This record gives sequence, C-alpha cells and structure tokens, in this order.
Amino acid sequence: MTARPLRILVVDDHPLFRAGVVAMLSADPGMVVAGEADTGKSAIDAFRTLRPDVALVDLMLPDLPGDQVIAAMRRIDPLARVVVLTTYAGDASARRALDAGAQGYLLKTSLADDLVSTVRSVHEGELRVSPEVAQQLAEHSAGECLTDREIAVLRGVAAGLSNKQIAQRLGLSAETVKEYLSNAMGKLHASNRAHALAIALARGFLR
Repeated sequence: MTARPLRILVVDDHPLFRAGVVAMLSADPGMVVAGEADTGKSAIDAFRTLRPDVALVDLMLPDLPGDQVIAAMRRIDPLARVVVLTTYAGDASARRALDAGAQGYLLKTSLADDLVSTVRSVHEGELRVSPEVAQQLAEHSAGECLTDREIAVLRGVAAGLSNKQIAQRLGLSAETVKEYLSNAMGKLHASNRAHALAIALARGFLR
C-alpha cells in the first residue's frame, strides 16, 4: 500500500519565493502542497481548516510575527509540526520560534539542499536546525536573553533617542532607563550603546 503524501502548508508573503518553495515540494512524489498563505491571520485560518502534516512559516509576515503564528497553530493542534523559513540566523529569533513550538528552523539560503529532508524529518518528530543557527544557539545561553523592557530601551537607542527621551516614551525615569541599558550591555557583552545595538540587531532581538 502506497503511503499518503505529506500535506504541506506554505506561509510566506513573497509570491516568487513562495512559488519556488511550492515547486520544490511539488517535485517530490511524497509531498503535496495543501495550501498557501501570505499573512499571519490567513496562515492561522488555513491551518485550522486544512490541518496540514507540516506548516512552513516565514518569521517576517506583514501582520503578525512568525512566532505568534506558530504559537497559534500549536494552540489549534498541540502536535502541529512547524518549520520556520527565514533569512535570520540570530539566536534570539531562533529561540523565540523554537519556544513557540517550531521543530525546524531553516535558513532560506539553504533551502535547495535541505527543504524536503527537513520537512520529512520534522514530520517524523525530529528537531532540525540549520548549522549556522545551531552554532549561534550554542554560543549564547538563554540567560543572555534580553527582557521586554531592555529591548524597548534598545529600540529607543535605535531610533536615536536620548535616555531622557526614551524615559518619556516608556513612562520611566531616566535613571531606570540607564539601568535597563546597562543590564542589556552586560548581557550582550557590549562596550557602549552603539555596540549593544549592533549586537542586538545581529542576534535578532529587535525584529
């Protein structure tokens, strides 16, 4: 008896990239694309309706962050299999997605080689993470993660605001903002504000 093809939901807001992913999956006789979505909300609705074997989800969608979409899918089906497709190798981005319930984290640069095997492995219950991302996760412990307040302060820094202006924006005292910034710099092993901002961007904290 022939095994039923895996049914895949593809979620990405770039039509050409999504078409390429669909073509790669459709070329494998063991897979069929059950549906496509280009926003977080439509992805959640499609997942609820189609109940695919595996969902492929981009982290950067126009209406919702990918980790929120993944979490919603897992609330619909706690056994949902989800693979992230992204350009971001930062450990903070990966940790958010994995904490939300993703079992795969695949960089778009490695799609041609790894897409089909990753989908199959995740469906079978394995965790698959691109080597570059796995290295980032290994280099940075969860204890180095920034709090929401620390991230908000760094967003203010990214906007070119002074500590006083950030304080006004967040409803805090300038001294408290300085403390959050100092804590963030310590966690990021940064020597100054600009260095902290560069590291936070590279690791995906500000996305």
